[in-house]
Amino acid sequence: MMKKLSTISKNIAIIYSPLISIIFFLFSCGGSEDISYQRGMESMEEGRYLTAINYFDEAVIQSPANPELYFQRGNAKLMLEDYSGAIDDYSRAIVLDSSGTKYFINRGLAKISAANYNDAILDYDKAVKLDSTDAQIYFNRAYAYELLNEYDTALNDYSQAIMLDSTISIYYVNRGNLHSFLGNSDNAILDFSKAIELNTDDKIAYQSRGDEYTIVGKYKDAIQDYSRAIEFELEDMNVYYSRAEAKLGMEEYLGAAVDYTIIISIDSSDATAFYNRGICYANLELKNSACADFVKAGQLGLFEAYEIISEYCEADNENGKKKK
Repeated sequence: MMKKLSTISKNIAIIYSPLISIIFFLFSCGGSEDISYQRGMESMEEGRYLTAINYFDEAVIQSPANPELYFQRGNAKLMLEDYSGAIDDYSRAIVLDSSGTKYFINRGLAKISAANYNDAILDYDKAVKLDSTDAQIYFNRAYAYELLNEYDTALNDYSQAIMLDSTISIYYVNRGNLHSFLGNSDNAILDFSKAIELNTDDKIAYQSRGDEYTIVGKYKDAIQDYSRAIEFELEDMNVYYSRAEAKLGMEEYLGAAVDYTIIISIDSSDATAFYNRGICYANLELKNSACADFVKAGQLGLFEAYEIISEYCEADNENGKKKK
């Protein structure tokens, strides 16, 4: 008797980019009224960071003792992923004004982006001494601790950030993500739910909560969350994969097959989608369709499909030959 057919997991994971998950100061009040500075700020707002740097260079020549100029030039370099250049400019700002919390916060972010996590934490420690009520400092430091695998300390900092400012959805998303990583689905769901309450347009929160619901077997809730996440990005194959897995958990093979069909329409070279749709068809006793998908999956390089073809698709033919 043939073994039970099962789908192949795509092993999808949400990756959080530091520039998305870390809050940093980009624009601030104050600074020189010099025309070069103003044009530099305008260029920043328009996303023309190289142009902004040129204007800030001119402004620095005119006012070399103004820390705000180095700070904004550092921001432009950070956006261009020139992390060493950004760190240098933030350091210049700190030399001129060591009481500027935002200088330490952004230098810490640049150091995180450059994978200098311990040095980033030192900057956030200094920032905390300057202002222990700033939630962003704890949030950023938590991220650095998380990247160093110091999870308990990271959780404490995320919680401290939330205690100081409970209105920022991304604080809950990151803490929920860490709870999820540590296997605490109940706390993760609570955090993602709070994030959604604060920001009903948070796609990542819906997707992440859907993942947790899937883990604890609440497939119907998971499907609802994945469907909501899809509304924000109609061609995100990862979410379709996740929703299909939740449907399979409810043995909704036809619904799962529809999701795999959508994935195939987005990327016709996705062998896993063909293979998994074949599994759905097999469970629906649509053998010809199932085998056609297994063949396609094999042609696309998923060699596990050939084992299924041999055991499932060719089995009856072999039995028929033997009977003759």
